[in-house]
Amino acid sequence: MRTLLVVLSFIALLGCTEQASTNTPLPSNATSESFDDMLRPDDPHFSAEERRIVWRVQAYLEKNAQKSVDARYRVKQTNEGFEVFAIFIRGYSNGRPLTSPGGHVTVILHSDGNVIRYIPGE
Repeated sequence: MRTLLVVLSFIALLGCTEQASTNTPLPSNATSESFDDMLRPDDPHFSAEERRIVWRVQAYLEKNAQKSVDARYRVKQTNEGFEVFAIFIRGYSNGRPLTSPGGHVTVILHSDGNVIRYIPGE
């Protein structure tokens, strides 16, 4: 039993120490997936109307969070107006944005930009 405890403690200690590496491991709850279709709010690939909708969603998210929000967005036009999928950026690793599971929302907006529905990630 003592040997098992010593071995487990040693493994935990190794897992918690900093290791010099050129490829820094990501936090266990962060991913560095490629979301090529997810754009920054000011991305020129958005049309003027899409950019207006994204800024509206960003303001809505920042008001709810009561802090600045770093996110990437995808906009789809729907029968109701717009559906905006946003992924929250938790940090950066080698210049690449890091996301977390469940760190996303979908916001449904009327064509005039008013929020109809907010769907949090799971």
